Amino acid sequence: MKKILISGYFGFDNFGDEALLYVTLKDLNDLGIPKENITVISNNTGHTTFNYGVRTLNRWNISHIVRGILKNDILIFTGGLFQDKTSFISFLYYFFQLFLAGIFQKSILLYGAGIGPFKGNISISLFKFAVSAASAIIVRDEASVDFLPYKENIFVTCDPVWSIIPSNNFKNKIPNVNWNLPILGISMRIDKHLKMHHITNLAEKISKVMNDLKDWQILLIPSMPSEDLHVLYELYDLLMKKVPGTNRIILLDYFNKLHISEQAGILARCDVMVGMRYHSLLVPIANGKPVFGIIYDQKVKSLLDFTSQVGIALKDDLEQPWSYFWQNLQHSSAKAKEAAGKAQQLQKRNLELLSRFIR
Repeated sequence: MKKILISGYFGFDNFGDEALLYVTLKDLNDLGIPKENITVISNNTGHTTFNYGVRTLNRWNISHIVRGILKNDILIFTGGLFQDKTSFISFLYYFFQLFLAGIFQKSILLYGAGIGPFKGNISISLFKFAVSAASAIIVRDEASVDFLPYKENIFVTCDPVWSIIPSNNFKNKIPNVNWNLPILGISMRIDKHLKMHHITNLAEKISKVMNDLKDWQILLIPSMPSEDLHVLYELYDLLMKKVPGTNRIILLDYFNKLHISEQAGILARCDVMVGMRYHSLLVPIANGKPVFGIIYDQKVKSLLDFTSQVGIALKDDLEQPWSYFWQNLQHSSAKAKEAAGKAQQLQKRNLELLSRFIR
């Protein structure tokens, strides 16, 4: 039976990437690949082994990764790895793995991948050169296709996390939230274009809505605490001054301590989601909930376009889209349910392609 090595941004307490790993492992297990045949490259090997029951390699031990590529038959990349917006060094890290797998003539699959954006021509040239060795490229949106060098063996489906099954086991673990009342979820992250005036403006808009919806609660969700908590603390302090009833505002600073399916359950439970993070918007949409997206990256715009949800870029004026969104929640919810149905069919295609590739 084939041995599989999975590469991604794992072990960093990022909900989106952990959810991708969780779903990818489930997909492989459903297709008959036992966990003992799977190895994952992780920043936190102990955490990954404990949570998923797979072998792991330390992402910073290059010699172990080289041996891992040699010993395994298939290398699967998942997530938004091939881009240089985050950093050129990060891009080179995954390029190195992709290039070596091609040199060693291993089977290579990009699964539910997001490609780009690229800021430099060097990155684009390197990526197109290395990815030509891939056996199949399964991308999550049409925008990713623009960065690919050829049309053969490229399939546009959806992000695998559309299929995650949320768990409700979180409710007893978070007693300070009344889960019987409506919840506005908020997921923010640091970004060089996100300034204090954006946070202040958003707090003002949220407080006005909450003053009308007096039985609603606000749940601030750090999908990746190291990047999100600073912004959410700023927003929390502002909301505490503006929204009556401070017990209505909860900062869930231990979100990452919950099981990944419970994290998905919290996101799915939110009646409305406002935020920046891709997967923190995706999971509510997958459960028929309306979202208001703040576009900091092309992947968020692609998600909002696919699901017909309302969103703005940070440079845009918030007033009109915000008002439209709250006046048309039922429409956004209907569009979310419609998109979830489309994604379910695309996820079946994901499994068909994955099955074909690993045989």
